[in-house]
Amino acid sequence: MRLIVLGVALLAVALALPRNATPQAAGTAGDEERDQKFVEMLRREDPASAQQYVTLRDARSKTASDLRHAEAQYRSAGPELRSIVLPRLKHAQRAYAEASLALLDYFEGRDRGALAKYEAEIARITRGLAEYERTRAELRRLIDGP
Repeated sequence: MRLIVLGVALLAVALALPRNATPQAAGTAGDEERDQKFVEMLRREDPASAQQYVTLRDARSKTASDLRHAEAQYRSAGPELRSIVLPRLKHAQRAYAEASLALLDYFEGRDRGALAKYEAEIARITRGLAEYERTRAELRRLIDGP
């Protein structure tokens, strides 16, 4: 049962990962609903992790908005003003990359933790299967005789 729960959690994480490294406009209602369900699942599992995710997600959303604004300013500036706007654009790009990297680090940490749990569970099941095989061999010896 725990494996199913962990599998569902990994699927939720995969669905919440960014599709690319460029800022996107606000998500659709479906994206927001999926994100809300992910946050609720995180809150049930680990409230501190949920708060960390929300903080990182919100920071990334803010930097994405700032970057879109800086890109719009750069596009609307004439060639003579672009050199003035460029530092702000570069700063916004850097801030967005840093926020995205922090969110990626969060997901990687969660995935590595889930992987460790899976590996431990696989090892436990493997030991159980080996024990079944030993028991089966003993029972066959009893049936077949000496």
